[in-house]
Amino acid sequence: MDFITLVDNKPEEFLFLIQLRPVRTVLFISYTSSNDESVLVPCEIIEDRYKVKDRYKVTMKSIYEGFEQSHFYQSDLMSLIKDGSIKVFRRIIPE
Repeated sequence: MDFITLVDNKPEEFLFLIQLRPVRTVLFISYTSSNDESVLVPCEIIEDRYKVKDRYKVTMKSIYEGFEQSHFYQSDLMSLIKDGSIKVFRRIIPE
């Protein structure tokens, strides 16, 4: 199964639990530090840079403020999902 099949061409309906580092801001400069512990946060796919339909990369962004974004090759993301490193949840969207 590929990533497009997994998200059924509706990436906005899914959340992913991913380890991300918090973003720190000092004097208008934002950065992440490898000294900070990663935190398991729910993320959504954003398609401002990469489109899921292009079968290349995806960008994950936390639904909470203050965390870095993470980019994945779709094949790498599928491997992380299959080995349980990343959990996938379907959102319940009221009609």
